[in-house]
Parts: sequence; structure tokens; C-alpha cells
Amino acid sequence: MFNWRKGFAGLLAVVMTAALLAACGGNKGNDAQASGSPPPSASASGPEKSEPPKGDPITLRIELFDRNNTPAGAPPITDNFMTQYIQKNFGDPNNIKVEFVTVPRSQEIDKLNVLMAANQAPDLVFTYDTPTVRKYVKDGGLTDLGPLLEQYGQNLKKVLGDEVLEYGVFEGKQYAIPARRILLPQTTTIIRGDWLEELGLPVPTTTEQFYNTLKAFKEKKPGNAGDKIIPYGYIDYFHTHPLVYSFWEWDKISDEDLFANPEWLMPGNKEGFRFLNKLYNEGLIDPDFPLTMNKDTTQFQKDLINGRIGAATTNTNEPVYQGYLAEVQKANPNAKLIPIDPFSDSRGKHPKPVYTPNGIYLLVPKASKNAEAVIKYLDWMALPENIIALQNGIEGETYEMVNGVPQTLDNDKAKQTLYNYTDYLMILNGKFVSLTDEKLNIAANASDPNFKDFTVASIEAGSNDGVTKPTVTAAIESEIKYATTLKEKDDEIFVKVVTAKPSDFDKVYDKEVQDYMKIGGQAVMDEKRAAYRAEKGQ
Repeated sequence: MFNWRKGFAGLLAVVMTAALLAACGGNKGNDAQASGSPPPSASASGPEKSEPPKGDPITLRIELFDRNNTPAGAPPITDNFMTQYIQKNFGDPNNIKVEFVTVPRSQEIDKLNVLMAANQAPDLVFTYDTPTVRKYVKDGGLTDLGPLLEQYGQNLKKVLGDEVLEYGVFEGKQYAIPARRILLPQTTTIIRGDWLEELGLPVPTTTEQFYNTLKAFKEKKPGNAGDKIIPYGYIDYFHTHPLVYSFWEWDKISDEDLFANPEWLMPGNKEGFRFLNKLYNEGLIDPDFPLTMNKDTTQFQKDLINGRIGAATTNTNEPVYQGYLAEVQKANPNAKLIPIDPFSDSRGKHPKPVYTPNGIYLLVPKASKNAEAVIKYLDWMALPENIIALQNGIEGETYEMVNGVPQTLDNDKAKQTLYNYTDYLMILNGKFVSLTDEKLNIAANASDPNFKDFTVASIEAGSNDGVTKPTVTAAIESEIKYATTLKEKDDEIFVKVVTAKPSDFDKVYDKEVQDYMKIGGQAVMDEKRAAYRAEKGQ
């Protein structure tokens, strides 16, 4: 009935074509030919040109997320190893000046909407939000990239594969280039293992055990935080899904429901939020979460590093790739942060959302005059030597090759170079080594020797009993129309029902959900049901 992904079996969307990389990452001159790609003269996207470019250079403007997480001592995100490598190896040989345009990660859709409406968006923009892409398509705001992809994007097509590229087809045209997700889990719960040891508690494996553990953290105050302790942090709508899913009545949910229903109407969802409300009113979650939710994770990271937080549900492996797990252990060498999978439903399963194989949508606004250069840039990015450099930095300085897999070095140079590598190598979500060997890709994402076990455990926990929601190809016009309004309402409901007085919970939940349905939720659900039945032949 559902697409359950267990352990490593469902981790990666593997495209069965020729291997992209040899066991050594040192090839420079012949990688395009070795991978079966056209030579640079045919693709016009490689770093080498047969003769110097002529005329004035064009300026290629590229969106860049500003995550407000630059490590101390690191260069700015618009002028560092990554941007300099791109300019030297792509820009200069192709007579292109590459300019990065920063957009705050927490406001990316709002900022992008403003730029698109004013015809001032960069030449290459991106978003994870499908309704936003559909809206731009409907408004005629995007460039059809299909012909350019065929002419200049053969390396890119090999890396992404047809399955991923199909997610970028809207109204029969390739309006988006989706990134390829190497790892499919969305979230993983982490806990202070040293606190469990201090209190003599087992690793929680059920929702009830997790609750009892949070209570013990609050009452017995392990560590050194005292009354400032936050038993459960990182509270927002997205990251609480695994907990809420454990309350869903899955035997009452069809694939059509999973596709069409707003989550507020799912059987058991209300009880999941009643549980979150209980945690809030018992002081077991961050009381200030409404102030930072969807805005800034730096406070959460500071609280975790300073030993205030006992458990949290973060993006899978985020503590490693954003570097704050290292900071936790630097601040307290005895700290043990371990991935767990605690939220269990009535069947004994641990359901949680996992991603489809496509990642962020890469888009070229219709107003851009540089669509060809964008595809050449993305195709250049897909060459093996550029994947290695943009994901791993400088061999011998930030990584070394071990059995065909780049292994991150434990030094300041690596920490200050690689912390946001995905924002520069935007065609891939997750570290990538091979098109055909799943184990190599897992090894690449666990390449930091200090945190290999943590990464593998995080991936496994985030994948266990994963649920992928069904999709349809038809555009849902009402979803395009109401997407922004309903997303804002999701966050509003989340805060109101979690922080309500227990005696008011039912009244607040029912009223807010009723309002949600009135402002577009009902229209979206009805249209989704009709589209699902039409496409699935029901």
C-alpha cells in the first residue's frame, strides 16, 4: 500500500548506467571521454577550449543560499575556494564572469517571488517547493531547458538520469533541472548518549520511552545545564513529522488519502499534536521555539554545543555536514550524541517521511538571456573532477582518496571550506562517487573518519520504515493558487495548537483546521482527489 523503505535498501536512487568515477580521483584531461561523454569541443562545457574566447565576457548570475552559518575564520560565501574554483575552471575558460547572488535560506521563496515578479532574478535560481515551480510555469516565467539540455547537457543527463529529470517536466517541457538526491532520508532523531548513561537509562525505542526519557532529563538535570536544560529541541512543523506519524492510524489511510489529504485531517494527527502540546506544557520542549522556527537554527546549535539540549530531530546527518557535532565534542569531549529511532506506532513500525529521488529544482527565469550558459555550467559541474573538487575541496589539504572514496581530513581548512558544499554543487544532494555502486556513495557520505559510525547510523535510522507520498503528473491549480497561504497557515496552526492550554487544545485544533480548509485547503484536497483518481484509473 505504501512505499516503505527499510535500512539501506531504499537509500539511493541508483541509475544503472556506466560508472562515473574510477577508483582514483586524479584524472583531469580525459574524464569526459572516459565516461562516454562528448569531448569538450562537442559539449562546449569542459574547462578546456581549443582557442581563447573572444569578445566581452558575459556575467552569469547564480543564486546562493545564505545560511548564516559561516565558521569562524572562514572566508565569505561569495569569495572562497568554491567560488574561486568555479571562476577559474568554468568562468575563465568560457569567457564568463560568475557572480553569486545571496538569498537568506529562511526567506528563499519570498525573496525569489519578489525577484521573479520584478524580472530581476539571477540567471540560475532554485527552490524545493513544487507549487512555486508550477506557479512560475503557469505564469510563463521559466525557460524551457529541454533543447539546451540535449545540446549542451550530456554529462548532466548521465549523472541525473531519466528518473530524476522526469520530475522537472511540467506541461510536457523540461522547465526545471532537479538535483539528484543521493540519500533519501529526511530527518533523524539524536540524543545525548552520555546523559542516558549518567541516568542509567536505555536508548528509547518507542514514543512512550522517549517521553519518559525527556521527563527524566528535566527532573534529574544530567550534564551541567541545570535549570536551563531543554529536553527536546529543534521544534518546527517539518522536523516533528516522525513523532506525529507515530500517532497516525495507518490502517485507515489509503494512498489517495496520503496524496490528497492535508495532514491536519489524517486519522491520528490530532493525537500526535496533543502529545506535542503535552510536551510543551510540561516544559519538555524549547519554550521559545515560535521565535526561531523556520528562521534561524544557530540558536539551536549554540544550545546543543553548550550542553543544554538532550534530544532533537534534525535533518539526517546534519550535525556532521554542518559541523556542529564536532563543536559539541570540542566543547565537551565526554559528550556522546547518538542517532536513535524512537517514534513507534501501534503496529510497532517507525514511519517517517523520506524524499523522492529528486532534490532541489534548478530553474532559469524567462527573463534571463543566459540559459545556454546555465546549462553549460551545470554540465561542467557534472564532470567527475569537478564533482570531487566541489564536494571535497583540495586533495591533500581537505581530503585524501581512500579506496576510491574521498575522505575528509580533520583540520581547520576542511571545516572552513566544506561546510556548505551542497550550495555550490547544486546538481547533487549528498556526496556522490558512483552511478552504479550504492556502497561507495554511502561511504562517501560517511567519509569523515571521526563521525563515520554516526553518519551510517543516522542514515539507517532516517530510512527505517520510510514513507514516500504518491505523486501525480497533473498540475493542481488550486495548490498553485493557495500554496503560500496554506504554508503560512501550517506554521500558524502548528504554533497555536502546540502552545495552547491543554483544556483549550481540542477547541483550538478544530477551529484552526476548519479555517485552513476554508482558505483553500478544501479546494486543494478536492482537486487532488480528482487528479489522483483520473491518473490512477479509479
